[in-house]
Amino acid sequence: MKKITLVLMLVVIISLVAVQTSYAGVDFDQELFKELAKNKNKIPKIDIPDYKRVELENGMIIYLVKNDELPIVELTGYIKGGRRQEKKDIAGISGFMFEMMNTGTKELSEQDFLRYKELHGIGFNFGVNKDYFKFSGNALSTDKEALISLTADILRYPKFDAEYFKRIKQEKKRSLAQAKTEEDSLLDMYFYRNLYEDHPYSFSSDLNLKMKALDNITPSSLQKFHRRNVAPNNIVLGIIGDIDLSQMEKLVREQFSDWSKRETRIRQPEIKENKDDHNKVILINKPDATQATIKMGYNFFSNSFEDKIPFEMANRVYGSGRFGSRLMENLRSEKGYVYSVYSRDNYYELGGDYYITTEVKPAKSDETIAAIKKEMLSIKRGKNKISEDELFKIINRYNALFPKVYNSKLSILNKVIYNAEIRDRKPNYMNEYIQEYNNLDAATAQKVFAEYTYPNRFLTVIVGKKQDILPEFENQGIDVEVVEIGT
Repeated sequence: MKKITLVLMLVVIISLVAVQTSYAGVDFDQELFKELAKNKNKIPKIDIPDYKRVELENGMIIYLVKNDELPIVELTGYIKGGRRQEKKDIAGISGFMFEMMNTGTKELSEQDFLRYKELHGIGFNFGVNKDYFKFSGNALSTDKEALISLTADILRYPKFDAEYFKRIKQEKKRSLAQAKTEEDSLLDMYFYRNLYEDHPYSFSSDLNLKMKALDNITPSSLQKFHRRNVAPNNIVLGIIGDIDLSQMEKLVREQFSDWSKRETRIRQPEIKENKDDHNKVILINKPDATQATIKMGYNFFSNSFEDKIPFEMANRVYGSGRFGSRLMENLRSEKGYVYSVYSRDNYYELGGDYYITTEVKPAKSDETIAAIKKEMLSIKRGKNKISEDELFKIINRYNALFPKVYNSKLSILNKVIYNAEIRDRKPNYMNEYIQEYNNLDAATAQKVFAEYTYPNRFLTVIVGKKQDILPEFENQGIDVEVVEIGT
């Protein structure tokens, strides 16, 4: 009954949020987009809720926030390290470990674990990112003790030699085999394998490597990886909801304070840029493909990049993926080659990447790639500079979007923890970010985009039917490395 009640309540909450944010998923036509862009949105200010920060003697950090708007308790947590803690021979072990942890514990068999979650209406999930692991949970406030108790059990007492180990390994193999039939998965595998090479940042996309590494993942290797990474002094836990702060702090101390701290080492593997990849074109031959799926990009800066905000705004002018962006105007509105095309700049602790991706008719692959580079060069060389009007539209949309993204105290708390504990920023960084992009002018955006775009460094990966794509490149005298699937 509790499970049903919680589900119904969450459905209502999600529905309300969906109504507020549904516009974000709408495929606007040009006229509607232009009409919406005319209204000047107020510069938002994110109200950070009052929170209590507690550090236990074992180094575990706790954030507590009271929010009695609904009778629920939600938690958000970070484990420092992330994908970069993996090594090549155990690539993919993080996801495997967390799936085992969220299936059963030393005290709870798989069946008992499911029954306990259903009885108390508990939701719990893990996620793996390049520089940190993430977990979240929720329950009705009447089941807050059960939620915190189960969280402690999951984090502290995993059972890696359980009978479901073999089943999960087989499920992983089937999932990886299935992914190798999909264009997007193949695209990412060969793009990031070449861009990051043997660096852990490439592991999440390297299907072949993860398939091979499964043979090395055992209950013993899982236990060792857990011990090296999941420790109280490596964890930040945020709890928000219909709670009494003092009582919740006491409950957390009861569940976690006797967990001894352990030495953990965050790996710092160096990213080595391979200049041989500059201007390389790789074609993954997929005979049943009907489109050419393209990803082109290069190594970029780490998250300490000082010009991140002006570059991000300038890059949205170039390739936000929405009507009005340079790439969409050129390749969709004018040429009609693509349905969607966008560019992204990604920043991580040890380095980042910049890429552009789209799908196009095979015969138009080379023309599309040339048009993407030409559009970048037109900004970079000052032939078609970023205008104040273009920048205003991007900033204006961000100002409309931010209140929608951070429309709950949980989402705000999550970002506060991320900024303060993972990125070593000020807790109020969200509002500093908003002020900085609102103070940006077109001249600065133009200067930064011109300085930090590198059209002569593109590594281009294409997934499609070789016989429909290769001749166009050969006619242009462009060398193409052809990869047959399975290699």
